[in-house]
Amino acid sequence: MSTQARFIAHRGVARHYPENTLAALLAAEQAGADAVELDVQFSSDGVPMVMHDTMLERTTDGCGNIGTYTADELAAISAHEPQRFGDRFLGENIPSLSKACTELAGATSLQVFIEVKPESLTRRPPHLSIPAVLEASAPLGSRRVIISYNDGALQTVRSRADCTIGWVLPAFDRATIERARALKPDYLFCDRLRFPAEPTALPVGSWAWAAYEVETGEQARALMRQGVTWLETMAPQELRTELAL
Repeated sequence: MSTQARFIAHRGVARHYPENTLAALLAAEQAGADAVELDVQFSSDGVPMVMHDTMLERTTDGCGNIGTYTADELAAISAHEPQRFGDRFLGENIPSLSKACTELAGATSLQVFIEVKPESLTRRPPHLSIPAVLEASAPLGSRRVIISYNDGALQTVRSRADCTIGWVLPAFDRATIERARALKPDYLFCDRLRFPAEPTALPVGSWAWAAYEVETGEQARALMRQGVTWLETMAPQELRTELAL
């Protein structure tokens, strides 16, 4: 088995709190996570907001596309995931990235993985979106890691700041790994279902391997045997307990 696993709270402690809310993100430290991951979409006025989906219906009491609302309008929308939690978390509104990072600046044990979603980059190209993300996340200092499926966006990060980056792999194949060798990211993220089924060692490079959508100890152990160090899960405390770490 590889070195000791490290745990990333995926969209915060999203099994127990509405995803990507301040409640979910700030619960990560107490849940024993080493890091927290959050997602970024953009408002109509170009403000990075913490949200996974482009559409509001799944996680909020709003409707429509996030990109049609201003930041002030989004900040007034409750992201309490009523379909999962009813009104228990009513008032956990959509946070801006700036607000989330200011709050997380006090959680000094956590790294913060900030995923710039590809839909946002379609509407706002990297030369516009990345500077806004870097400015909003500045309170985190060296604890921030900018991640994306879009390797061009990560190149923009590198050109604008001395900042750690992670590439979310669009596929797991030889061509993609060669692109990774050219990019030289600090982290490679991959959906656990995309890893090779056979228990072979993963390609080694400038990066540490991170797997997301990890739900069970059995899945985690198999990934660790292949060389995955970082396990991204919506329930970090339960997974750590299952692994007895």
